[in-house]
Amino acid sequence: MSDARPGGIAGLAKGSTTALRRDLTAKLAPANGTNIAIKDTGRAERLLAAAPLDPVALTYLGLAADKKGDTVRARALMTLAIRSDGRALRARLWIMDQDLRNSNFGSAIEHFDRLVRIGPPGTSGLINAMAGIVRDPASHAPLARKLASNPPWRAAFLYALNQQGVSPDVIYQLTPQDSAKSQALFEQSALLQSLLKSKEYERAYLAWINFLPESSLKQLGPVYDPRFEKMPGPLPFNWQLTDGTEGSSEIRAPRGLNVSYLGGNAAILTEQTLLLSPGQYRLSTIASGSDDNNQLAWTVTCPGSNEPLQSLKITGLKGDRQRYAMQFQIPAANCGAQRLALTGSPTEFPRTASALFDSVAIELVK
Repeated sequence: MSDARPGGIAGLAKGSTTALRRDLTAKLAPANGTNIAIKDTGRAERLLAAAPLDPVALTYLGLAADKKGDTVRARALMTLAIRSDGRALRARLWIMDQDLRNSNFGSAIEHFDRLVRIGPPGTSGLINAMAGIVRDPASHAPLARKLASNPPWRAAFLYALNQQGVSPDVIYQLTPQDSAKSQALFEQSALLQSLLKSKEYERAYLAWINFLPESSLKQLGPVYDPRFEKMPGPLPFNWQLTDGTEGSSEIRAPRGLNVSYLGGNAAILTEQTLLLSPGQYRLSTIASGSDDNNQLAWTVTCPGSNEPLQSLKITGLKGDRQRYAMQFQIPAANCGAQRLALTGSPTEFPRTASALFDSVAIELVK
């Protein structure tokens, strides 16, 4: 009759393989909850006799064995169900639950990874529930190894850890530190940018703090990494450097910001998002270099505004270090976060500029 029902009308006959599988599949549906009544073992056995590797029958009989307390038989049946069909949801959930109960975190994480990739309903809930395993230190090593492989759920998992108030040190330990580091920072930055876009400024800042290693928490202030020491942490609350057609910036070792501006068009050479409360502040910087046309300036801008609150012009640059300073006011409204940026502004004829910044600092004026 069709590929779906090769047995035609007979395939729908009561007691047929198709009918048995249909009925048992309906009973195992996720919508029925975690605890379902196991009353049709006879049907499952008949289905298994007709189709010895049927994953539905194997899962149903595995649940029956679990109800009787025979976890060894239950696990054997559930394992066969998964081998027969990698998308066997209840079988995989059962084994993952058993692994978690027995602190077999490596296996549990692998099953969790597969469940998320399959994409069952409620994946976000599954991620939030799974995040709780980090409270057992034994889970950290296998979890870090899995996160380092860049699974598709990594960013959501790290976000869940942050939302559940997990220690910043633990989150940092779980963040990949090898070749996947740049990817992890990108994912964290994307999360923070989405929170800023929604004007959830404090929530974004707290999330960013939770991504920092414990050693960096002592360095928090109005400006992060004020001496340009290449401190760890994702954007936008860390320095975003530039390497483009209009200019470039880089943090040199052991510290300091090298800037080159080509003078053709306006450019942002580096920037960082701040979270300053309303009030009067002083911005100061120490710099040396060469810029005959005074094209460089530090600016502070509120979200959604094209005009800065104030600009600190870096004038008269020369080989000796000089200190520059200005005061500015953060208004009480419409300025929940700010952008501190080093800009380059062209003159009538393109002129290059280069500078070395030793530091940039912001302090509250009392």
